[in-house]
Amino acid sequence: MTMTPRLPVNAPAEQSRLIGHAAMLLLWVAALWLFMLQGRVLATGWVVAIWVVVSLVMLRGLFRRARIRRRAWRSAYLYPESPWNRRLRGGVCLFIIQLGKAGVLAAILLLTAVRIGEEPEIWRLMLVAVLLFVLVRAIADRVFWRDASPVYRPELLARVGQWGTGVVMVLCLMLWALVQPQPDFREATLEQALWHVTDREAAASVVVEKGTQWVAAWQGAEQWLAQQVTALDQPYWFRAGVWVSVLVRQSLFVMALLVLFNGVLAGRLRDGGA
Repeated sequence: MTMTPRLPVNAPAEQSRLIGHAAMLLLWVAALWLFMLQGRVLATGWVVAIWVVVSLVMLRGLFRRARIRRRAWRSAYLYPESPWNRRLRGGVCLFIIQLGKAGVLAAILLLTAVRIGEEPEIWRLMLVAVLLFVLVRAIADRVFWRDASPVYRPELLARVGQWGTGVVMVLCLMLWALVQPQPDFREATLEQALWHVTDREAAASVVVEKGTQWVAAWQGAEQWLAQQVTALDQPYWFRAGVWVSVLVRQSLFVMALLVLFNGVLAGRLRDGGA
């Protein structure tokens, strides 16, 4: 049996390919930066159009990956001649499910980008994430080139890149949240704290304004609870619950960003897969 030859990482063609991948992702980070600068002054029509574009890019990767996973499941559990092979290939229903995921994640990504503002640490982390994401996928591609099925390898690389980069990003964001200065809510009620954090989220588009207010309220509730826990000497499980909420919020942003990255790079493996 002929094995697929292993390509050297330092080959000029390979380097050009990786540079091209990084450049495309950097362009999308730059686009998010521009949306952060203009998101609060854009009309609702423009915001919806941008959301649709981001959703479609995410959908490109999500739907293709879902089809690959479905194909692997069918090959493992169904005979090739089974009529269920055709029925479970993944059509309209699978497309609608992935479209819903893409829409939610695109909204999370865009609203978080607006709320991040010009925090240099977060944007630097996103730039580092681009390089790490491309590097992790390249290493995984090299490791699995001989052994992984060409059919399933695109999903494998997407998953390795997403998890490898995502864990690093979430840890950095959790550490950043730990040292960030917070408003003093020790003497405030929850209602006062939520009013304080949401009142500053003004935007020309009602969609952006309401969305950022919801995200700000989530973060404000975390800050209020964390300070009340410390002041009232609550049990450790209560404190852990606050940090679980922070972890979920940061993980959703990271997941949305990396799903966008996977969508951008879908269809760009050496063998023509995603």
